[in-house]
Amino acid sequence: MGNLSEGWRLKEGQGQYDVVSEDQIWTAIMKVLSPKSKKTTSYKFAFLRAVLENLYKANGELEITFNQLAQSFAKLYWNLVVRNGYSQGHQTQIEKELLTFQLANNIPNGVTFDSIPAEVQVLLTHSIERNILHKYVVGALYVDTDGVLYGFSKQERKVTLIYSGYEFLLKYQTVVFKLVNYELAKFVQKKNPLVTQGVLLEEIENITQRESLQQFQQLLVTNAGSTCFYTDRPLQQGNRLLAVDHFVPWSFVHSDELWNFVLTSSSLNSSKGSKLPAERYLQKLDERNRHFNEMGDVYVKQYMENYDFKQFVKLYEYAELNGFEKGWMPA
Repeated sequence: MGNLSEGWRLKEGQGQYDVVSEDQIWTAIMKVLSPKSKKTTSYKFAFLRAVLENLYKANGELEITFNQLAQSFAKLYWNLVVRNGYSQGHQTQIEKELLTFQLANNIPNGVTFDSIPAEVQVLLTHSIERNILHKYVVGALYVDTDGVLYGFSKQERKVTLIYSGYEFLLKYQTVVFKLVNYELAKFVQKKNPLVTQGVLLEEIENITQRESLQQFQQLLVTNAGSTCFYTDRPLQQGNRLLAVDHFVPWSFVHSDELWNFVLTSSSLNSSKGSKLPAERYLQKLDERNRHFNEMGDVYVKQYMENYDFKQFVKLYEYAELNGFEKGWMPA
């Protein structure tokens, strides 16, 4: 596997629970991203990105399961290798894993991860977790970041974010996300020299964005009614008239969560863009989410499992800190 350090052999690792400064965390992250760090695979970039995409799925103990991380990992690499045809290197285990799985399930080239049947996604995710994430990646990145971001247990199949590392990633999420994408794009470009790096960088930034929010639209209509969250006006039915809006923009969260979705009109959704709604809507959204939590719908409860209003407010505040304009309201 090349320069993955002896960390990949570890079965568990304790996080650095002493007070860790932002400078220490920056040093650890830049050690992974640095040109001085020999890179035979892009696993560490992909895993860092998976952690960022799952920050808001962490439970109250700041635990993220290997399965959650593996799903992000699988989706990123599937869309790179199978959908877009970007090689990760002829002998790379992730590429062998994906192409073998693609062949075994008769999936044609160019198909997106979201288009694969749900039960097949689950099989692929388990395979990636077992053969890549668990085996090579979790321990290696733990050692390379000196335990300042997370601890882990392979037996319990989870990572536990260190509080200071968690706060750091929230605070600097946009910067870290862009740095990781840039280094990942550079790595992939070296393996695919005919691809323009600028195009590749833009593709990678949005490569795990969900193509359709139709299932969430149906859940919102069924459980909250077809009225605009921002204006309380009835919404006309129809795919082009109705829109599912990320209350805190996807370009900050990089995750699709029911507790962050609201219904609005397509025109208002376009008007809002990547802005943050005015603070007055925070309480209204919490009331809606508490209503969801009290409902008997098992599917809704599953999506709302890790919702916490205080954490959501923190997410909102950190989005503003990361440069997202706050205060949007319908004209």
